[in-house]
Amino acid sequence: MSKFKYRLKLMFAYKDALRTRIPFLYRHMIRNAQKKADKAAARLKGKEKIEVAFLLTIPGMWKSDYIFKRMQESNHYHPYVVIYPYSNFKGFSEHEIWETVHRTEQFIKARGFEYVIPYNKETGRWEDIKKTLDPDIVFFTTPYRDVQPQYYYYHFADRLTCYVPYGFGSLKLYELNYHPISVNQYGLNFAETPFHLGFARKYAASKGANFVVTGYPGTEVYLDKNYVSPDVWKTKDAHMKRVIWAPHHTIDGTDNFQVSTFLDYYEKMLDIAEQYKDKIHFAFKPHQLLKFKLIQLWGEERTNAYYKRWETMENGQLEEADYRDLFIHSDAIIHDSGSFTTEYLFTRKPAMYLTRHADYDDMFNDFGKLSFQQYYKACNTDDIIRFLEEVVLKGNDLLKESREKFFEEYLAPFNGKMPSENIIEAIENKINHAQ
Repeated sequence: MSKFKYRLKLMFAYKDALRTRIPFLYRHMIRNAQKKADKAAARLKGKEKIEVAFLLTIPGMWKSDYIFKRMQESNHYHPYVVIYPYSNFKGFSEHEIWETVHRTEQFIKARGFEYVIPYNKETGRWEDIKKTLDPDIVFFTTPYRDVQPQYYYYHFADRLTCYVPYGFGSLKLYELNYHPISVNQYGLNFAETPFHLGFARKYAASKGANFVVTGYPGTEVYLDKNYVSPDVWKTKDAHMKRVIWAPHHTIDGTDNFQVSTFLDYYEKMLDIAEQYKDKIHFAFKPHQLLKFKLIQLWGEERTNAYYKRWETMENGQLEEADYRDLFIHSDAIIHDSGSFTTEYLFTRKPAMYLTRHADYDDMFNDFGKLSFQQYYKACNTDDIIRFLEEVVLKGNDLLKESREKFFEEYLAPFNGKMPSENIIEAIENKINHAQ
């Protein structure tokens, strides 16, 4: 589908033709949205039980485990997850969309979290949860108009809305991260670091007025000293090193940027895995949108066959859901993702970035550049082999000390509190001070 047709389809689906982008009117609309958020928060003062809906499409976008658990343990909140399908507007396979819904359901069910899939089998329609569940607070995991209109921000403007970024912002994607109309109108955006609050103040139309620094909840598991991580790796051989390959989904550039090197390395990585079958176990951890894109490019049969090769390989495995335990028990990662650039550094283990060109540093924002400095870089297969031989197998990790220093200076808990603590505190402050 062309960009023009896609945007035209969204405009009609979301009635965006009625929403102006004339600067002074747009600013007025944002101010009005914040007034609505304040009113929504004020209505919650003194309420005994606050209903909280966490909207979710894809497992990889879930970063709210600790927020959900804290609310679950409190008598003040009733949290639940609402599972609904990712984009009906990009022409993705209906079969794959439903497979993802079921995969997301298993992902949430395994956590023991209350959830609902608001699909009415009798009518064949996805229900309006404002009518069926009537949430007081709505958490969003994606800010984009890639979902049915009844699950987008516009429909919940009269509720207290919160946004947890689905990725740790490292790339210089200011328009993508701070320009979406929803980001500028949410009641609360939870910023990863003071750097990211600075980006919001500079690039968001709201000037960061609806942002608060909390730390990134997706990385709280790496900070939790009480967390007992299950070993999700297939191999239990202590002599085998464990390396993750995590390719991004932007193989076609339709998202206005392209960082993925998957099409350059998809066969070469299989060859490398075969070359090191007695020394290294590889986990193929693709971005969850990559499969959607590959089905459009390759077709379903070829795409499934490729994924199956990793799943059945003697020294390989396929990971399509949660990756935190995979990270914790790994020895290294090779990837081209924006979010993982910072997130994997919480493990303090060696990492390699697959670059598309020599001046790739310019792709990152100021914080991302600091993260990128902690990486070994690869422009070709020889660089990958050198990383596996010298750093992973021989342990000549020249960046170890730098990574440790980076963690202590930039990744340790913000304000000495866990992100989920800061987030719930921010919500309560919003409610208590609303008028």
